[in-house]
Amino acid sequence: MKKLLIVNNNMHIGGVQRSLVSLLWNIRGQYDVTLLLFSPSGDCLSELPPETKLLTIGSAYRYLGMTKYDVKTISDKLGRAFWAGLFRLLGRKRVMPLMSLTQKKLTGYDIAISYLHDAAETLFYGGCNHFVLNQTDASRKIAFLHCDYVACGANTPQNAVLYAKFDGIAACSQGCADRFLSVNSQLLHKVRVVTNFHRFDKIRTEADASPITFPDGKIHIVTVARLGKEKSVDRAVKAIAQLGDLAKQMHYYIVGDGIERDNILRDIERYGLAETVSLCGELSNPYGYLRAADLLLIPSYSEAAPLVIDEAVSLGTPVLSTETSSAREMITDRGLGWVCENSVNGIAEGLRCLLTNPDEISKWREAVLAYPSDNTKAMAQFRSLIDESSMHVLSL
Repeated sequence: MKKLLIVNNNMHIGGVQRSLVSLLWNIRGQYDVTLLLFSPSGDCLSELPPETKLLTIGSAYRYLGMTKYDVKTISDKLGRAFWAGLFRLLGRKRVMPLMSLTQKKLTGYDIAISYLHDAAETLFYGGCNHFVLNQTDASRKIAFLHCDYVACGANTPQNAVLYAKFDGIAACSQGCADRFLSVNSQLLHKVRVVTNFHRFDKIRTEADASPITFPDGKIHIVTVARLGKEKSVDRAVKAIAQLGDLAKQMHYYIVGDGIERDNILRDIERYGLAETVSLCGELSNPYGYLRAADLLLIPSYSEAAPLVIDEAVSLGTPVLSTETSSAREMITDRGLGWVCENSVNGIAEGLRCLLTNPDEISKWREAVLAYPSDNTKAMAQFRSLIDESSMHVLSL
């Protein structure tokens, strides 16, 4: 049984962490897996398989996994502030070699996997790529990509150098791979697609446990997302405002929380949409809303491969999404809904078409209900990635 080391920053709720939890549940018993977390924190910790071997560290890398809410001591507060300041001042390229001096090399693994991408050079985020390349002696080293590499600010000369030193690069969708290769075409031979795993039985069980019933007479649309700038939920509110009286035929539910909540609330009040748009807050179990909704709306400015698409589909709900790196691949190519222009006007036009042709939603719901939701493809891709022949890894 191959020994895998998977490195991530923390287990706070987010797409990368949720994807990691599903991966661990689906490969349990097939590999000897150790999960190394820079910081053993986050609500997703409780969702890990019970047999997960969890490894934590005491080196300076731990600060890369800490949010400001995780800092409990004065020494950690000062340490995190010190390293974050160095990142802003000097950039990742110069600071990571200093950070690595505080960490011993880990041995005894066949494959080491960096599960979290790096971002912009001065952003205090990531570090998993550098850790795997420099602090492990595994015979094969693999980096996962869960981002639109260009849109998220990861496209830097320094990151290109790091990715070139991995044996394999696993992108969570073909669109994600294409965006990476659009600026790193020389790495084509290293890139593989490994789609996200899901826990479909758990999703359906949780939907059963928290049923939602919407009133008749309207089309009920839901967005489930962290309320950050890249998710652009405010654009959905602005788009609904453009619909005028047509918006009275729908109700929009926003499930999630984040830094943009207050701005979204102000827009709801500004456009007089209090009877049309509901802020539901962050829910540990949003699946009742996903199942009850007529449509999942993804108004994001950028996405890699949103987990919520396959979650909604497994519950029989079609999807309307803005055009992002993987939207057509995941939605229209599979016959699961629609893709609209990535703008406020595009979202408004997409909603207008559906509200004036509600039979289209019913037609797509039938197609979604017939779509098989399983992890067969993801498992085949992951096994192929892990079982590829060993290649030499260059050191930094």
